[in-house]
This record gives sequence, C-alpha cells and structure tokens, in this order.
Amino acid sequence: MRFNLFEIVLGLILALFLSISLGLFLGSPGSFAGFLIATFIVGYRVGDDVAQGAIHGALVAVITGIVFISAMLLMASSPGELGSSMMEMGYSGIIVGIMLNGIIGSIGGIFGSYVRDRILIV
Repeated sequence: MRFNLFEIVLGLILALFLSISLGLFLGSPGSFAGFLIATFIVGYRVGDDVAQGAIHGALVAVITGIVFISAMLLMASSPGELGSSMMEMGYSGIIVGIMLNGIIGSIGGIFGSYVRDRILIV
C-alpha cells in the first residue's frame, strides 16, 4: 500500500474549499457534497485501484474533518454566541461527524477510481 502525499494535500485543499463554499450556500448537505466531489477527484487522480481510491478519499475527508473540528474547537473556546453555538452536538457529534466524513470520502474515492479504471481507461 503506497500513499500519494501530493494527492492527499491537494485533496485536503480542494475539500476545504469545496466544503466551505458549498456549505455556505446549501448548508450541511452542501458541505458533505464538497467532501464527495473532492474525494472523487482524488480517487480519479490516484486511480490505481478501488482500494487505493477508497483509502486516499477517506484520508482526505478525515484529515479535512479534523481541520474543521480544530477550527470549531478554537472558535468554541472564544466567548460569545459563536463559541456556544459551535459545540451544540458535543464531542459525540464530533466523532460521528468525522466517521461520516470518512465514509463519504471513501465512497467518493471509490467512485473516482472506478470511473478512471473501468469506464475511461486513461
């Protein structure tokens, strides 16, 4: 099993951008769609096999989720309304959110690898 660090970093940047952008317009479903699109692209670019796409997609989504959680915890530690509203779901919500990110990321990576290997044969 080999990891392509460049693709993981590229996917992280893309996932952050898409998740924030789509999340602003479409809410939580848009944020998850951003993860799905970014990990699809990573899976397509890795393209070795479906397992590689799934692992790379999950890694990108989980690392991006950890970056988001870190930012939320930092904002939650600040006084005021923003800090209290960020942590409504608590730590169990954080764990579930990261797990959901990983699942969505692996699905996106699988589809991306599948499209490259099976349909387009590039």
